[in-house]
Parts: sequence; structure tokens; C-alpha cells
Amino acid sequence: MRKSIFGLFLVIFPAIVTVTWCRAGEETAETVLARAQAAYGGSEGVTVQAYQREVWLSLRELQPGQAGVGPPNSYRVIILKKKSPDDWYAAGWSFIKYTGKAAMNNPQMPRPSGFLMVKMGVAAGKLISFGNSGNRSAEQNILTDDEFEHTLRSRVLVFNGGFAALAPLLDASSKNETTRFLGLRDARMVASETWKGHAVYRVEGSGPDGGPFIAWIDQQSGAVVRTVGQQGRSAGFYRTMIETIYETNLGAKLGAFDFDAQVPAAAADPMTDDQMGFERVEDLKQYAGSAENNQPELSRRPSSPVTAPVMAPPVAAEQQVLSADQMAGIVLIDGDEGTATGFMAKIRGVDFVVTNEHVLGENKKITLKNLRGETIPVLAVYGAVGSDVAILRIGKAEGGLKLAEDVLTSVKIGDKVVVVGNRLGGGVATQISGQVLGVGPTRVEVNANFEPGNSGSPIFSTVSNEVIGVATYAETRKVAVEEGTSSARSSGGDATAQTKVEKRWFGYRLDGIAKWEAIDMARWRSQGERIDKFRDLSEALVSVIRLDFKAAAENDRLAPIIADFESHAEQMKRDRVGVAGAVKDMMRTMRNIAEAGINDFSSGDYYDYYRTCLYWEESVPMQVDYRRAIVDVLKKYEANSTAYVSRMRNGGGN
Repeated sequence: MRKSIFGLFLVIFPAIVTVTWCRAGEETAETVLARAQAAYGGSEGVTVQAYQREVWLSLRELQPGQAGVGPPNSYRVIILKKKSPDDWYAAGWSFIKYTGKAAMNNPQMPRPSGFLMVKMGVAAGKLISFGNSGNRSAEQNILTDDEFEHTLRSRVLVFNGGFAALAPLLDASSKNETTRFLGLRDARMVASETWKGHAVYRVEGSGPDGGPFIAWIDQQSGAVVRTVGQQGRSAGFYRTMIETIYETNLGAKLGAFDFDAQVPAAAADPMTDDQMGFERVEDLKQYAGSAENNQPELSRRPSSPVTAPVMAPPVAAEQQVLSADQMAGIVLIDGDEGTATGFMAKIRGVDFVVTNEHVLGENKKITLKNLRGETIPVLAVYGAVGSDVAILRIGKAEGGLKLAEDVLTSVKIGDKVVVVGNRLGGGVATQISGQVLGVGPTRVEVNANFEPGNSGSPIFSTVSNEVIGVATYAETRKVAVEEGTSSARSSGGDATAQTKVEKRWFGYRLDGIAKWEAIDMARWRSQGERIDKFRDLSEALVSVIRLDFKAAAENDRLAPIIADFESHAEQMKRDRVGVAGAVKDMMRTMRNIAEAGINDFSSGDYYDYYRTCLYWEESVPMQVDYRRAIVDVLKKYEANSTAYVSRMRNGGGN
């Protein structure tokens, strides 16, 4: 579990937020939510314009996936007007924006599609669908009052994710199984803040699907101004976050012209994040609590005191399986860049602490302590060739943990196991139970749900009474179980994607490791910093391709090139040919930088871990492949600079 999991615990507020913590005797979450629900339900004239984005992000600002490919970010917009129970206008549309390598290969984003619903007085309601052209289709559906009410509620509250704050306007709370406003469970008051000029209460809890959920509620009007939630509760390396911004006018004066059956002009083309009021996607990391991904997840960042914690359901205590002697072998690992777990064992007659190589990370210093709090000096470090396992030589091992000499003969599929370690970086050893699901040449698979901080924990068989593996990474993925869900989503229809989440947990076997290499920590850190620098430049080059010059200019090497280009482009802004020439020169320069870096980077003498690990951010071959893909795109824009100029003029690339 990667050091990026530190983002689960440390909350760093952006500059637009000022925090003042709530004191005893002030507003409670219950009173704030009740007043907000009443404010919506008691309003006749109401207008709401809401923007929602669903993003798939990594805590270390990586391009999603091993080859830099991730699902597109999806966006939804709702405009809702209510004058009376019989007067309604609702328009909703959705669109997507590609990320990573997909953004380079798909510079032109698909146009939005959605629906329009209108009803005035006793007149029949209308349902109009519009597609990729942004115009109304010829077909319109006429709805009875009951059909209109049901469809409106379905479109607004279920429409590709739902706008939960609008439920009281639709009288949906009394007809839902969950009567909690926003579907918020275990709600608690966190702070009184200022968000974009609004004095707001910040309330946190668990969302309908168990993931962390945060709401910002205007202190005067009671209107919800923003929500951030995460899909699911599983710990992982990537996160699916849903952020919604509400612009609400309670008590609005509405006239007949507000209910014209016209598709909003804004629905013709995808909107930018700035137009919708969203900040940087990276800022959502501070609210992440878990992830669903199809990449290995690692954890090596420490658990830090949280200013605004996301409360997880309590973990039921299990009866301890390991004996006191075996527990004495558990080691808590703490570093300036992360925390993890290890355990003491003898390997070929020598005393070691066993953990994962990724735990070594970029820590300038790591500290090992036993459960008595005694520091364990490290004499030497070795890494397994071909596996994410590290052994740290120590003076004398303690504890009774025995390593399985042959996992294939020690365990069977279905055998019970426990994983004992520093779960969530709490500084205490906890126990997670499960079973063996599979055995391979280098790894074992279990269903013990180990979490951030468990990296390096022993996977202990309760049948053989031996350690059969080292807890290393989890892998989760969403699996579609219904055909046609993508088209249903893009058409704005009632159908929603039906998926199941497949979760898997893996540990590396120790019995099959044939070769170890000595690791010099100064050289290890130097190689890690070199990979970070190479990756950072790649990400800056992608920002150029996506027309995000501000982000690209944060890279020192590209900053002067971008400044020079922007200066020339501004001087020649009316000269399309001149700007195209400036683009060609910039792309040529960027390509030369990108290509020159590949040969130097790939020729380095790296430890085996950096050449064979599964993790995109630290894998030399994966970083080289990604840079080569970037070079290919830079070449295309160098050859066809007018295409880039067209994107600049159309505001594309966000």
C-alpha cells in the first residue's frame, strides 16, 4: 500500500477555505441538516444550477494505470426550477473528458447529451431528449402527472449519480427507504468555514454506499453549496471521487418565461472545470478515504493527526491468534515518508526483519520498533530479485514466527490465515482474518482485507502455524455485469451502469526467492529521485499537450519555454499562421527534450525493484513507455501545428 495513502489522513485545506473549529454548545450536525432539509422543502420559488464531476484519481498525481490510461472523468449538470408543486423546469446533461494517454489520443471531446422536462400548471408534462448535437430531438414524450413526478425524481436523483441535496424539493425523502438528508449516516459537525465567500458549516459522515461524504451548508440560507463523496469504502491506490457544486436561490421570483421548453445553450458543448466552479482535481485527494482501482495499492505514509477525520465504521475485535511469543516478532516501521509493518525471522540462519521493498520508499530515515517500543538497529538491507520483498539485517531476532519452507505443502486453498500489522498506520498491531484463495509461483492470494500500513505484515497460516507470505498489495476493479451500460449512460436514459467490485489481496512468498541483492540506501534514494524527476517532466509535457500551461510551467525545465511561447502567441494572436509557427517551434523543442531524456534515463543502473516492480510510478520500463507515447503525440502536433492552434482557440484540452 503506497506512501500516497498518507493522503487518507492528512487534511490540508486549500487557500479558499478558512477554518474555525466548532466548540461545545454550538450547532450540531443534526440541527444543521434538519434546518437545511426544511429550507428546501419549505421553498416554493427555487432555482438550482448544480455541477457534478466524477473523477478517478491517484494520491500521487499519477496518470491512471500502468500505461497511463484511465477511464474518462464524467460530468453532469442539472438546472432545476420550481415555482409550485405543478410548475417545473428541469434540464440535465452529461459529458466526459479523457485523462492520461486517452486525452492525447482523443483531443476532441464528445458533445453532451441529456434531457429536458417542463410542466406548467394543469398542462401535461413534457420530456425531451437531446443528443450529441446539443439540439432537441424531434421526438417528445407527453407525461401524465404521476409519470412526470416519477420521471423527474428519477432523472434528478438517479441521473448518473444523483444530486442528493435536491431530494426535499421533490418530496423524495418521505418516499425513500433512507430519510437522512443527503443519505448521510453517522453525521457529525466538523467546522465553521468560509468557502468561496459563503459562511458554511462543514458536516461529515458516511454516504449511502459507505464511503466518506462531506457537505458544506450555507449558514444563512441552509442551502447545500458543495458535497464531496467517495464511491465505496475499500482501501486502494486509486479513488473514485464525486464532487458537486450547487448554486441555489431559495425564494426565487419566477415567471412564465422561466419554463420555456428550451434546451440550455450551455448544453451544446462540454464545459470547462473553471466554468463550473471546480478547483484542481488534485485538491480532492485530501478528502479521499479509500479506492476502487485495478492497480496494485501500496501504503507507506504515516498516519498523521487529522484535523477533520473521516470516520470509518468500528472494526470488531477478533480473538488473537498469534501467541505472545509470535507477537513479539511483529515490528512497526516508521519513516519520514511512511509507516508500515515488518516481522522478525531467520533466513539461512541469519536474523532479519522482513518487509516490502516499496516500504523503503524515499525515506531518508526509517525506524524499526518492537511492540515493547524498543528501537531495532538495522545493520544491512537486501532486496529480493523479482519480488517486492526486503530483508533488513538485525543483531538478534525475537519472537516465534516460523517461515514456511514450502508453501505448496504447508497450505491448501481455503485454509484460514491472519494478517497482523500496523493497519492504517495506527502504531498498534491489529489482526485481520481471512482464507487462502490461491497459490502461485511467487505470490499467495487471500481474502484478508489488509489496509494501508499492513505492507510487510506476515500472512500467517492458522493451519500450519507458519508465515506463508508478506502482505504487499491489494487490487480492486469494477466489473460490468450488464451489457450496454456505457451507451445507456451517454444517452441520458434511466438505465444506470450495473457493476460489481472485485477485490483481491496478494502477498509475496518467501520460499521461492532465489537471489537477493544488497541495497545501499543512499543509492536507492538517488534512483527513486531520478525516477520521480523523469515522471514529473512527463506529466508536465502531458499538461502542454492538454493546453494546461499553468500546470506545465510548474516544471522548471519547461517554464521558460512556455513563457516564451505565450509571449509570442500573444503578440501574434491575430496571425493564425504565425501562432502555428510558434506552436511548431515549441513542439519541436519539447520533443527534443522528451527524446533526449529517454536514452539517459533508460541507460541507468537501477536496482531490480525499479526494473521489475508492478507499480507504474516507480517502474522504469513503464515510465519509458509512457514517455515514448508522449513523444509520438508531440511529433503529431509538430507536424500539424494548426490542429493545436484550433484547440487553443476553442478552449479545448482541459
